[in-house]
Amino acid sequence: MKAIIPVAGHGTRLEPHTLKCQKCLLPVAGKPVLEHILDRLTEASVTEITLIIGHLGEQVREYCKTYSKAKFTFVEQTERLGLGHAVYQGLEQSEEPVLIVLGDSILDLDYNTLISSKNSTFGIDRVPDPQRFGIVKLNGNQIISIVEKPKNPTSNLALIGIYYISSQMELAKGVEYIIKNDICTNNEYQLTDAFSVMIERGHIFKAIEIDTCLDCGIPDTLSSTNRRLLAKGNSNAVHPTAVVENSDLTFCTVSENCRVFNSELTNVIIFPGGTIINQNIENKIVGFDECLDNEVSRIIL
Repeated sequence: MKAIIPVAGHGTRLEPHTLKCQKCLLPVAGKPVLEHILDRLTEASVTEITLIIGHLGEQVREYCKTYSKAKFTFVEQTERLGLGHAVYQGLEQSEEPVLIVLGDSILDLDYNTLISSKNSTFGIDRVPDPQRFGIVKLNGNQIISIVEKPKNPTSNLALIGIYYISSQMELAKGVEYIIKNDICTNNEYQLTDAFSVMIERGHIFKAIEIDTCLDCGIPDTLSSTNRRLLAKGNSNAVHPTAVVENSDLTFCTVSENCRVFNSELTNVIIFPGGTIINQNIENKIVGFDECLDNEVSRIIL
């Protein structure tokens, strides 16, 4: 089974951190976001992975050299023309199925059930802010329409970033149609528009509700995802090269070459090279090489 993961975006909502690090490689609960995604795929025997890269793509290539449980192919999206265009770069002219997983969310669901579906099947979830998502209309469990980021959503059932497509060729034809006819949403070629074309042509899409969606696309959700994942395990994820002295940590990710002295931290993510001294803080991201010392934040040069 082949999976396509688009990770070409700049991650502007996570700047300035994503100016130095590709957003899919930002650490959460002790591992890059991408590693959490790959672990779930490989556990379901999805080991052929195509990554659509762009911004800081070389970082993604280098990281994948350290991940031994999958075989990777890299395709560079040289023009940022939308998610539909990005995924199209990784499709083959084949009737074989494909699993598409977005690179900024960690999803819990029965992956084996999803990839054994007879029909194309999308993961959906109920969201509090449907204007940010592709919203589906259902007849039973069959998707009969999709609207991308509607101003006046008719429901809160949203596409959540995982799509099993029964035929790569059918999806390719849908994307080719919207590109040829310049069908855009927000000036981009969207997957949802290609799906709508496929629905009009009689392609059947089913929906399954996922168990958990852990978003990593903005600072607040990256932080909350860190807490939820660490709460399931050993409470903290501290890199072997980090130094932690005289400090009390709960639900913290402490990356390589970090230092923590005389502090009480709850749900803090410290990116590589960060230092925290004499602090009592909660729900915070400390950036690359950033130092928090006596309430003063500065960059170590």
